[in-house]
Amino acid sequence: MRLLQLVLPLFGALLASAPLEAQKSLPRPTAKGAGVKSAPAKPAPVIPARALPPTTGFLQGVAFDSVHGEPLAGAILQVEGTSRLGFVDSLGRFLLDSIPPGAHRVVVDHPILDTLGISLVTQPFTFAANEVTQTIITLPSGETLVGLFCAPARRALGPGALVGRVREPDSDSAAVGARVSFVWYDPDPQGLPSGLRPTRKAPRVREATVAADGTYRLCGLPEQFEGKLQAQRRDGGATAEVSLAQDGGLITLRSMSVARLRTVAVQDSTGRVRPAIKGTARVTGRVLNKQGGPVANARIGLLGASAAAVTKTNGEFILDSLPAGTQALVVRQLGYRPTEVPVELSSRVAARVIVRLGAFVPELAPVEVVSRRDEGLQKVGYLDRKRSSAGGYFLSPEQIEKRHSLQFTDLMRTVPGIQVSSSNGQASLSTSRGTTGSGGCVTVYVDGASWQSLSPGDLDSFVRPEEVAAVEVYNGASIPPQFTTVGQSCSAVVVWTKTRVMSRGR
Repeated sequence: MRLLQLVLPLFGALLASAPLEAQKSLPRPTAKGAGVKSAPAKPAPVIPARALPPTTGFLQGVAFDSVHGEPLAGAILQVEGTSRLGFVDSLGRFLLDSIPPGAHRVVVDHPILDTLGISLVTQPFTFAANEVTQTIITLPSGETLVGLFCAPARRALGPGALVGRVREPDSDSAAVGARVSFVWYDPDPQGLPSGLRPTRKAPRVREATVAADGTYRLCGLPEQFEGKLQAQRRDGGATAEVSLAQDGGLITLRSMSVARLRTVAVQDSTGRVRPAIKGTARVTGRVLNKQGGPVANARIGLLGASAAAVTKTNGEFILDSLPAGTQALVVRQLGYRPTEVPVELSSRVAARVIVRLGAFVPELAPVEVVSRRDEGLQKVGYLDRKRSSAGGYFLSPEQIEKRHSLQFTDLMRTVPGIQVSSSNGQASLSTSRGTTGSGGCVTVYVDGASWQSLSPGDLDSFVRPEEVAAVEVYNGASIPPQFTTVGQSCSAVVVWTKTRVMSRGR
């Protein structure tokens, strides 16, 4: 509200200084002098239409988005009961002319209102001929919206709210009944020594069901948070986990789209047939470095799906046969920090994205690195599985650092049950244990997603030992359900990267 109090006087100044055609003096015809004897009689002059005194009114003002603290640019204003329309410019200004005299309300249309699931209609204005009515239109404040959306019992859990709309990606109809969940972890108190910081934290969760109009409302959130938002359908379709952060404030907006789950049988580079998530959506794009130059041979993958591609020399890439909805692309290249980018996919039109990679360099103090890493390993379930698993083999961060491996597969050479073999200089993994029906197969998961090989040995090209935070290895009956290959008894190698476990909100 303080920001609103500071900005509105500025908008008032813009309003007062904006020129209006309505404020200009109107040209009038000059009367002829009487008594001219020699001039023949002439018909009365025709007054041009533009010179007639106007019989309609004007509406001038500014529109402000009090949720984000900025002008409500792009909003459409319509005078109710008339055909008069106006648009809000980038500075929040608008001007509507030719408004019939009388009392009329103004209807405001903007994508933010659709996300909130509310309508905005002003009180009636009284318009008079050749007069300018001035006003300031604002969205309701975050505090007002939270009070509108959330019951007192939910607000008692936290002052914030997360609201939005969930739709079908190929029809834009409401994804009624889909489940929306938001997961976050409470931050450590400021100034708490690293030795006292807990390594095990219970996740905080808020859930809601998408209503008939397509909206969801999650209440009882803190003013500051970093977490993951996901929507899931009853038929198994799901969005990617979307990262969200709020650094103070009472309301956050995020809309998504979710399609039904489609799976097909595909054959990977080793000849094994496995189920994969498929669709008819497509995304094209370009991968650039920090200076804006193209990044060649970067690997592009869709999180949670088998689709993957490598960029061309100009940084361009194409991914086909993708599931529609809110998804996430993961981009990897040696020397760069792995980057995750959300993308909206639809079968109707190809999406286009530009991905900018940042150099992979340490940014945290050693003590904070250890604390953040342990917290991240707890969030992805590594620590819990290490404590409770009876048959898994685990490589800790300390063990990985001591090995000083040159390639990722070098980390696996002494792991029980895993065999590393080389062909034409490319290393591959197989199981050394005679699991019935396994055929020596090993399924690799990187940050929870199945790794789809584009060429033999490409795991070493895109996952470097210095990037790895921890590794889990499972054989036979010890494999957790989320790392099981449907229809096969493959061993599982689960890799967690530092980028994944050390990022907030995962």
